[in-house]
Amino acid sequence: MRFDDKRNELLKQALGFQTKDDLNSNFKKEFFYLVENVVIDMLEKEDDFFGQFMIKIKRDIKLDITWPLATLPRLDGFLMYFNPILFLMLDKKEMSALFKHEIYHIMYSHYDREKRLKNKYEPLAVNLALDISINQFIKNLPMNSQRIDTVIIEYDVNIKEDMTCEIYAEKIEKAIKRKSKKIINNSKDDSICRVIDLSKAHDIWSKIELNKDSLKDLTKKIAINSFKGKGPKDIEGIINSYTEKPEISWQDILKKLIPSLRAGQKKTITRRSRRQPERLELRGTLPRNLPEILVAIDISASMSDEEVYKIMIEILGITKIRSHKITVIECDNEVRRVYEIKSKNDIKKRLSSTGSTLFTPVFEYIKKNNLRNHVLIYFTDGVGEKRLELRPINANTIWVLTGDEELSLEKSYGEVKRINGKDKKQEVENSPLNLMREFMHDWAR
Repeated sequence: MRFDDKRNELLKQALGFQTKDDLNSNFKKEFFYLVENVVIDMLEKEDDFFGQFMIKIKRDIKLDITWPLATLPRLDGFLMYFNPILFLMLDKKEMSALFKHEIYHIMYSHYDREKRLKNKYEPLAVNLALDISINQFIKNLPMNSQRIDTVIIEYDVNIKEDMTCEIYAEKIEKAIKRKSKKIINNSKDDSICRVIDLSKAHDIWSKIELNKDSLKDLTKKIAINSFKGKGPKDIEGIINSYTEKPEISWQDILKKLIPSLRAGQKKTITRRSRRQPERLELRGTLPRNLPEILVAIDISASMSDEEVYKIMIEILGITKIRSHKITVIECDNEVRRVYEIKSKNDIKKRLSSTGSTLFTPVFEYIKKNNLRNHVLIYFTDGVGEKRLELRPINANTIWVLTGDEELSLEKSYGEVKRINGKDKKQEVENSPLNLMREFMHDWAR
């Protein structure tokens, strides 16, 4: 039987359901056989990554969801629920597009980001923001899928492509309030949903019990196993980030610097407590050789997005071997921002800047705040002044060059390392930071 004929036959049965008990095993068998046909079609065409991903997702039917599909991450993997009444109204291309839609939600960490957004904005604004942030990558979506152009017209909101879902949510929320648009819920409170209700499209995510790290590990594992060397550019960028390794052995470099610097104390069984030496069960203390680390980032206009992305990978390499905090200093011709990080979740998105490069402001900041015993790791393309306006007071400095230029300083007051940068003359199209803007945003705050 032809695909469309079988789809129409199953839709007729589904429309006749009055209660959940009407859903029988034979219908489920034939329905999932139809779904499998769509997945096979994806595998045989240019959508191999999404097809491979779908193979690894378990499936079930849930008649009360208000959208054709809803995916729930669990300890044993992802479970995709189908509302056959809504799903069977789609043609084959639209079904395939919605599979991609669900996988994009997974790849862009929307489960975790939705939790943060729903505490600030109403459900409709959040759901619209999440959907339009990924639908711009997908063709053949159903007519009732939300797109940027339709949202612009309906809510009179100033948005454009390639924004994060966080920005979309903020702008859409303001537009809804400005228009005093009331959300009308026409869906009945029963066990079978027959009408799409976008405001509840992601309600099932509230049942997620996995923590953030477990969810990321699950996504990473399935995505890597589904990727066969070809996929959409943005998906490739995310998968490549899973396997990116720091180019510099920070473990070896810091081992050389740490013994000469002290930061606090640590417990030891080799020394008795000075306050209560008679108590043998109490441990004494020794100096802790763990200095604080300063990471300076050159955010001047001469730094490309790809270079900044590489810097983020290097910083992650540092955070993995540190138990203490790392202080990040962003600087062009002056210090623009200073913040602390203890994990990748604390890394902030790079500030926009058009200033020139000067190294001296960072060393002025160090002197002003008396950070004498700190190790400074300075990421830059190397193009700045020839001489520092003051002699550094910090104990050690490591210059990390991200491009092809040499360090412009006549005297570096430290050692110089290099990571591979992109040739400035080469056009940067679909740069990793741009392709991964939403993924990288998950590190922010």
